Amino acid sequence: MSAALKEMAPEPHDFRKAMGSFAAGVTVVTVCHEGRLVGTTVSAFSSVSMDPPLVMVCLKRDSRTLAALGQAGSFCVNILASDQGDLAYRFAKSGADDRFALTVVEAGVGGHPLLAGAVAAVECDLHAAHDGGDHEILVGRVLRVAVDDAKAPLVYVRGGFLNA
Repeated sequence: MSAALKEMAPEPHDFRKAMGSFAAGVTVVTVCHEGRLVGTTVSAFSSVSMDPPLVMVCLKRDSRTLAALGQAGSFCVNILASDQGDLAYRFAKSGADDRFALTVVEAGVGGHPLLAGAVAAVECDLHAAHDGGDHEILVGRVLRVAVDDAKAPLVYVRGGFLNA
């Protein structure tokens, strides 16, 4: 083991600190169910397969977004741009009902909100769900993507955003 690395007991704080050392893109998963818009900030997002096109996202079991997504059967992953840190914080705030109040959105294929200014939008049907401890691991089959190559993505590491 490198001298720069320290062995740590698997305490929750230590685990969170270790995982925070891995830079991650920042997304907002959005759903429109029965006319109600819901969304939450997520950094646990990844591509899974090219053929068929699949992505993975993890949502907390007590998330309103997870409940709506389960009922709707589809969702959108908005990959945030480097200047959208305010959106990331707004959608991360627990219990906030006004997340969409200051946000320009348009409806995607499934009616789910696409956030204006995002680097990309990945629209999905729910393909599979798996137990992930205090989270649900959701696999989405990608229906459509939109990408803005002119924007840099928002990156989160060690409790803060990196400037692009």
